[in-house]
Amino acid sequence: MITIRPLTAADKQQAREIWELRFHDSLSFIDWFFTERYSPETSFCAEENGRILSILHGSIMELRVRGIILPAMMISGVATLPGYEGQGLMKRVLFALFTECQRRNIPLAFHKPSHFSIYRAVGEFPCYDALFHTRETEPQSPVVWDALPDAGALLRVYEQATAHYSGIVMRSYADMEKRIHDLTCDGTKFLLHQTGGVLGGYLFASEEDDGSLYCEEALATTPVAYEAMLARLPKGSVVKLPPDVPIKGGLQPWGVMIPVDIPRLLRALCEEASAFRLEVLDSMMPWNNGVFDAAGNKVSDPATDTLSAGRLMQFLCGYLPFQESFSEQTCYCADEY
Repeated sequence: MITIRPLTAADKQQAREIWELRFHDSLSFIDWFFTERYSPETSFCAEENGRILSILHGSIMELRVRGIILPAMMISGVATLPGYEGQGLMKRVLFALFTECQRRNIPLAFHKPSHFSIYRAVGEFPCYDALFHTRETEPQSPVVWDALPDAGALLRVYEQATAHYSGIVMRSYADMEKRIHDLTCDGTKFLLHQTGGVLGGYLFASEEDDGSLYCEEALATTPVAYEAMLARLPKGSVVKLPPDVPIKGGLQPWGVMIPVDIPRLLRALCEEASAFRLEVLDSMMPWNNGVFDAAGNKVSDPATDTLSAGRLMQFLCGYLPFQESFSEQTCYCADEY
């Protein structure tokens, strides 16, 4: 018999083995994750006869959405053992996590899907993009890597560079330290941009198997700072950037947000002038189904519009505009696992 349950501390070794089997991360990153990010009380699995068949990891964070700070659950390490796919196990494990979110009054979840087509089956749609820039020329002089400053200096850049984004993770000093450990556990190199001694940008660059560089987090307070840092990178380096940086590159859908508590999100995020009655359809979370007004109240009047929960989330966060009720925002989240 298959049981859906939270993870425990005793599950760490099995959970790690599944991660190593299903993902292509370095052992140093896996060591970091299971030392600093393993949170069994907010992670769930499907188990049969003592063997974990399907698993996901949840970490509680905060997102700023449309300027409103909300508790959110970051989902990572979503995996099912070979031979057990297609049995609906992951949907059951996800439902257990969302039920826990509801119990904890967490109205949102978010993650970076491995394949959007897989998650569309459970009603998820893109809610933020990333811009990928590839260096086409060599730098004018050999790359000189910078020393890593303290977390507080990077946090100030992060806060200023991301202040206008919807869907961004709110970081404390401790969160910034944890993110630095994440990005540097594989021996990542580092670039800074300073003007008059004031830090205005930072970039983490890790070496890929083919010797090229991939920059997972690059943030700056001005376009000039972005240009200056990128110009120092070797030819062929790939940099993930926020979607509105005025740099040549390819824009890709990169992450999703999942509405766990639609009434609360409507109350928090609707603009005051909103006047609608939305019929929401949610095949994953039955408590989200119904007709709601802009204040998040369930009403009996006929709906003015009908939306799936996933489509509604695109409007709630500002990824897409909706009539006069939800204005468009620049959506971006730098965190991913």
